[in-house]
Amino acid sequence: MKRIIGFFLTERGWLTAGFLFAALIFFVNLGSDGIYAAQEGRTAMIVRNMVRTGDYMEMNFAHAIPYEKPIGHYWLCLPAALAGNLGGDALKVPAEWILRLPSALCAMAAVLAAAALARRLYGAETAAVTMAVLSATPTFSNLGRLAHIDMPLAGAFTVGMYFLYRGYFEEYKSNRLIYLFYIMLGLAVLLKGPLAVLLAGCVILGMMLWSRRWKMLWEMRPLTGGLVFLAVALPWYVAEHIRTNGAFFDEFIVNQNFRRFTGVGSTYRGGKRMSLFYYFPKLFAGMLPWSLFALPGFWFFRKALLKFRLRRGTVFLFSWAVTLFVFFSCSALKRGDYLLPLYPAAAILLARVIVIGCEQLPGLTKKWKAAWLGLCILIAAAAVVNHSGVLIRLGELIVADKIPHASERDGMTLIMISRFINDHYFAALGGAAAAAAVLFLIFRMMEKKRYFTALSVFAAAVLCIFTSYHAVIQPGTDHLKTVKPFCRKAAKIIPPGEKVTYSGDFNTELIFFIDRPYGKDIDRDGTRFLMTPPARAEELVKKHPGVWKEHFRTEKNHQYPVVLLEKTK
Repeated sequence: MKRIIGFFLTERGWLTAGFLFAALIFFVNLGSDGIYAAQEGRTAMIVRNMVRTGDYMEMNFAHAIPYEKPIGHYWLCLPAALAGNLGGDALKVPAEWILRLPSALCAMAAVLAAAALARRLYGAETAAVTMAVLSATPTFSNLGRLAHIDMPLAGAFTVGMYFLYRGYFEEYKSNRLIYLFYIMLGLAVLLKGPLAVLLAGCVILGMMLWSRRWKMLWEMRPLTGGLVFLAVALPWYVAEHIRTNGAFFDEFIVNQNFRRFTGVGSTYRGGKRMSLFYYFPKLFAGMLPWSLFALPGFWFFRKALLKFRLRRGTVFLFSWAVTLFVFFSCSALKRGDYLLPLYPAAAILLARVIVIGCEQLPGLTKKWKAAWLGLCILIAAAAVVNHSGVLIRLGELIVADKIPHASERDGMTLIMISRFINDHYFAALGGAAAAAAVLFLIFRMMEKKRYFTALSVFAAAVLCIFTSYHAVIQPGTDHLKTVKPFCRKAAKIIPPGEKVTYSGDFNTELIFFIDRPYGKDIDRDGTRFLMTPPARAEELVKKHPGVWKEHFRTEKNHQYPVVLLEKTK
C-alpha cells in the first residue's frame, strides 16, 4: 500500500492519475442505451448505410438534409462499425459503443495533447491537473461521450495546436514537427470543414500581433506545409464536388458555413442574429466547477495580465482561447458545442492558476467555517428549491424559448434531472450531506496549507459526481430520452420490410432502430403504420374515427414523444 501511495506522489504517478481520471470520465457506461442525440442518429444512419452498401463516399439518407457535413467523422466510425456488425439488427448490435467510441478516443487524444503541452510549459503537476480540468467539465465530458462531429474536430485541433507550438512557436523557428501540424489541420478540415483553418489562423494572428513578428507566416514553411495540408484535405473535397455536381459546395460551404456565420440569407432560427454575449455564460457553465477558480486567478495574476508580462507559451494559450472566443462570438448562429476547440487552452490556463495557488497561497484563517456554513445553507436551499418544482418550471420556460442563452435541450435536461432527484429525494439528501462533509474536509486541509491534498480530495469528489451521474443518474433517466424501448415494442408489431411513415417529426434514432423502409407523406405513401407525435396522433384519430388504431406511445414526460398508429381501414 505504501508503494502505491508513494508512486502517486511522484511525477509519473501524477500523470498516471490524471490519465485514469480522464479515462473513467469518458468510458464509464459509454454504451448507455439509446442514441438519442440528433447528430448521433444521423451518424448511425450514414455509417450503417456505408456498411451495408460498401459505398464509403455516400453520406446521405432519405429525407435528410443532403451534404450537411464532411466525411471524416463517418470514416472514423467505420472500423468499429465493421467489427461490431452495425449493418445487422439495430436492436441487437452494440450501436451505442460502436458510434461513441471515436468521440471518446478523440476526447482522450485532446486531453493527452493538452497535458503534453502543459507539461512542456509548466511541468507534470500542471499537466495532471489539466487532464482533470479538461475531462471533468460538463460540455467537454458530454460531447466526449456522444457520436458528435464536434469532439473529433476538437481532438484533431488540439493535437494540431500542440505540434504548432512545438514545431514553431516554442523557439520561433520551424522544425519538422510543423508538418504534423499541417497534417492535423488537414484531418480537422476532413472532419468539419474549412472552419479549422480559420481557427488556426486566429491563433497565429493573435501571436503575430503580440510578437509583431510579421515574417512569421513565411517562417512557418507555408509552401511545403500547404502542400502537405492540401494532400490530406483536398482530394476528398474535389471528388465530392465532382460527384455531387457542386451540390455539396452549395449546401455545406455556402449554407452551413458562410450563411450561418454571417447570417446573410440564413433561415436558421428565423435568420435572427444571436447575442454577442451568448458565450460568456455558456463558457462559464460549461467549465464548472473549475471556472470558479477563474475570477480569483485573474485577480491573482492581475499585474502580470495588465502589463502583459507573460511567457511565450502562456501568450500562445491566451491567443488560442481568446481569439477563438471572439471568432465564435462574432458568428450570427451560436451553439455551446462550437466553443469546444478552445476548452483545452482554457483548461491548461485554469490548471496553471490552480497549481500556483496551491504552491503560494497562505493557509485559510478560522473564518472559513463561516464560508462553509454559507455553502451548506446554499446546498440546503438548492434541495428545497428543487423539491418545490421551481427548476421544473424553469425548464419548461427554457423549452418554450422564453429564457435567453438556453437551448430546448438544456430545458429538457433540467426537467429530467430535477424530476429524477425528486423521485430519489432521500438519496439526494444523503449525497448533499456527503458533499458538505467533503467541503469541510477540504477547507480544513486548506487551513493547514495542505492545498495539493485538498485538490486531490476535490478532484476525487468531482470524479465521483461525474461517474455517479453516468453510472446511476443517466441510466435512471435514459428512458425519458431514448425511443429505443418504444422501438423494441414496435418491431414486434411492424413486419420486416413493411413501410413506415413518419409524420410531423423526423427522429433519426427512431428511424435507425425501427429499421424499416420509410416515408414522410401520409397521403402519398399510403402506409399502414404511422409514427407521429401525440398531438398529431390524437388529431388523426378524432378526424378519422375507426380508421386509425393506436398501439402504444412513449411514456409521459418523454423528451421525444411518439405514438404508433396502424391504419385499419
